[in-house]
Amino acid sequence: MERWSQSLSRVTGPLHVRTVPGLRRHEERWADPERLLSDNPVLLLAGPRTAASIEALVRTWNPTPTRDEHGVLHVADGVRWHGPFHLDPTLAAQADLPGGWSTAYVAEAPRRRVRIPDGRNAEALRRRYPRDIPTGPEALAWSLVTGLARLLGGAARLPGCPTYVAEPSETVFCVYGHEALPWQVLRSVLGLAIPDLGRNGALAANDYCLDRPGVLEIRVQPFGADEFLPYALRSRSDDGWPHTVYRFSLVKQATAAETASLIERVRNTAVLLAEVIGGVLLDEDGFPVST
Repeated sequence: MERWSQSLSRVTGPLHVRTVPGLRRHEERWADPERLLSDNPVLLLAGPRTAASIEALVRTWNPTPTRDEHGVLHVADGVRWHGPFHLDPTLAAQADLPGGWSTAYVAEAPRRRVRIPDGRNAEALRRRYPRDIPTGPEALAWSLVTGLARLLGGAARLPGCPTYVAEPSETVFCVYGHEALPWQVLRSVLGLAIPDLGRNGALAANDYCLDRPGVLEIRVQPFGADEFLPYALRSRSDDGWPHTVYRFSLVKQATAAETASLIERVRNTAVLLAEVIGGVLLDEDGFPVST
């Protein structure tokens, strides 16, 4: 799986805030729903959901956000959360959003993109990101809204790119732990849940891949000092942890039912590994996975 760099204030009407020299233009910008929805990563939802329930999910992604003097929730470095916005046809059209969604939330972040390098998945990535891949705060914002879209059955829109609806088979489970298990030990630990795993490439004892062709790949890699640390891990991390991340990526099966069954099986396998090594299980977007 190609990886790229990542590295609830309610807005329901005009905002009335005290005037602060130098901030007037900034306040007007983020108080404008059309501009917020047009210029930033957006979460699209259908059906009734409370702002409180959405904020509760956001707080699993980052348990320690801050709220500024205007009531806006800062959910990550450079990322601010706005919503809910009711998407009537006029507002959706003005913000260039697809129809069929009743509610939107915005993860406001400065736009920052990098070109897609040539590689195995370059063409697919260029179709998905015709205006280049987000990085920095915009990548954090995009990860947040795509993760929420997957959890809530919604969609996500990055400015300049097609609306994204997550496929179940794109689910990736990440177990963060201490030093990597030797590949023979990992295969033994997981063998009862996923038999017939074999090693498919190794760069080092702590950097290798196990797979079962057509079913599952488990990529084991050192967790680098320059790698983005999910907010959900920050209260636990220190110089000695995490050292390793195990990424479970599954292969789409012939039917939706078979894919759903495999997702649950792989999730249970990742839960087992987290319990055995004393690790923490998140999805690839940084949301904790229930155990």
